[in-house]
Amino acid sequence: MSGDSGRRRVNRLAGSKSPYLQLHAEDPVDWYPWGEEAFRKAREEDKPIFLSIGYLSCHWCHVMQRESFKNPIISDILNKYFVPVKVDREERPDIDAIYMRAVILMTGQGGWPLTVFITPDLKPFFGGTYFPPEPRHNLPSLKDVLLAVREAWEKRRSEVLNSGSSLFELVSRSLSIRAEGETDMNMDAIDVAYDQLVLLFDEEFGGIRGTPKFPMPTSQLFLLRYWKLKGVSMALRMVEKTLDSIFLGGVYDHVGGGFHRYAVDRAWTIPHFEKMLYDNGMLIRLYAEAWAVTKKPLYLYVVRDTSRWLISELRSPGGGFYSALDAESGGVEGGYYLYSWDEVAGSLGEEVARMLGCTPVGNFGKGLNVVRLPSIPEKLSEALGMDLFKALDYIRQRLGEHRRVKQKPAVDDKVITSWNGILLSGLSYAAAATADQTLSNVAIGAADFILKELYFDGELRRYWRDGPAEARGLLEDYALLGCGLLDLYQWTGDTKYLDVSLSLADDILEKFSSQSGGFYDTPPVPDIPIRPVSIEDHAYPSGYAAAVQLLAQLYLLTGDERFFQSARDAVKATWQRLQDDPLSHISTISAIPLILNSGGQLVVATTDNPWQHLCQLASKIFEPYVVISPSRSETLRSLWEGKEAVGGSVTYYFCRGFKCLRPTTSLEELENNVRQALS
Repeated sequence: MSGDSGRRRVNRLAGSKSPYLQLHAEDPVDWYPWGEEAFRKAREEDKPIFLSIGYLSCHWCHVMQRESFKNPIISDILNKYFVPVKVDREERPDIDAIYMRAVILMTGQGGWPLTVFITPDLKPFFGGTYFPPEPRHNLPSLKDVLLAVREAWEKRRSEVLNSGSSLFELVSRSLSIRAEGETDMNMDAIDVAYDQLVLLFDEEFGGIRGTPKFPMPTSQLFLLRYWKLKGVSMALRMVEKTLDSIFLGGVYDHVGGGFHRYAVDRAWTIPHFEKMLYDNGMLIRLYAEAWAVTKKPLYLYVVRDTSRWLISELRSPGGGFYSALDAESGGVEGGYYLYSWDEVAGSLGEEVARMLGCTPVGNFGKGLNVVRLPSIPEKLSEALGMDLFKALDYIRQRLGEHRRVKQKPAVDDKVITSWNGILLSGLSYAAAATADQTLSNVAIGAADFILKELYFDGELRRYWRDGPAEARGLLEDYALLGCGLLDLYQWTGDTKYLDVSLSLADDILEKFSSQSGGFYDTPPVPDIPIRPVSIEDHAYPSGYAAAVQLLAQLYLLTGDERFFQSARDAVKATWQRLQDDPLSHISTISAIPLILNSGGQLVVATTDNPWQHLCQLASKIFEPYVVISPSRSETLRSLWEGKEAVGGSVTYYFCRGFKCLRPTTSLEELENNVRQALS
């Protein structure tokens, strides 16, 4: 611990850029950041490492800090018998991947805060998630756990070390891939994934049956692609039911806008209150695609409203987007978003208050309510005497008056590269689908910020916070940013973003390729015991899946065989896992048609700015496996050869396998041609 006389003492986390680590800088726990200093202390003093992993917007992370890490008795035990290490999972998801897998293998479940005991040579031997300061809810107290681990370390050392070695071997195997020999890739995994989603579908409320209930945009995006590939109406019906239910429930913030993390109940009513950039970025893309397919006004409203919220609440002055809003407000989970009966009924009347799911005792408990919409939202129109969207704005205005006097949740002001890449994909497509030039400009501003501040000297950094962090970019940063920039090229025509996406693809092949095929999560780094390979999706596509998609799409544009071979080998290396557990790998599975030539290329040749033509294209034709080239580039010389705007009119050239159909100036004819070519 360090500090000057008369000042509050701080630990080694005070100098970190991570706001989560800074939050723990005044704990009485003698925290170390992850690194050699902590490892050396553990070796020299023969102590186990107490590893705690969390993130800023995690409610239970804050609870454990208040209850235990500020508790002088527990802190003394930690400081005396362990080397305490704090990690921000959003800064180092590679570390989190290793030790989360260990805890899942030990206990069957994971989550945050993550609590792991590891040997000085970084092998895990015991762990869990949240531990209370005193025994409750069938959980042992953190104090008892610490003392039990200390006793085992002192008296049963060989047993602990053997356990750690065995567990580490299991972790290493589960986070690696091995060449599987010749694999006959086909569309079977796609059909199996769809069949499983049908079996798990909640007919009444959409999404996956059970609780907690996550929006799972990766699965919904897959279903839209399956509907387009196979023409199965059930797939589209599942998406519409899910999107309608999510929006009507409390997961969508009907007063402020934007989506909360997930719901704790089956009907989407009560959310877990943090708002994450990646969720909202993916859901903008999802609702924009659903709007393009169905033309439901509700989906257009969600796209515009969520975009407005993002720009208002998470956009940095420089143009990049912050990571999250905290679940807590004033130390109370969800405090910013909850309303008393008197607040709602007094502002809108009792009839409307009940339509919004509110009651005097509170649907959240303790007399507090989460606002949701009725299952038939048009009832609000009748009750308020105005059309639906004016009614929604009226409700927002009246209830917003109560919210404005409350303490706002804290902002996690890290600008994370991969999450901004997700947003680029969402905003650039949504801008074109809704013909919103402002959204396109916002996406361009975010991309330019990332490229200026975080990509230089051939290296990508993980995040920015008052300057670039030292943390190096991971596979997900390179791949998701690459996908976002490629989408930005496709929906604006600016070749600068195509060129950078190609550079990022080259970086992926150079820095992350595994000899077994596929990709490591990290570049070569000295401070982790293994280089993990994480192919499972979580809340957003894995870096592995994003790399496959990026390389496959770039192959379709450039014909560069390196990209095709790497994407194909990555899928082949994980083929058995895709078949065994398709829903955990749905984003990789979604990319398979790109490799099996089920898509194509669309050249949009025009003599003017392609923006208006791209807007018409996005709003009228949904072809997720067709890669668009709206402007010439030296890199795309082969694709563009002989393609001109016929008679000065915008001209569409659809190609498959680099063989092109007759050009057309009609969107209707283009749609028919593509449908016939891909059927």
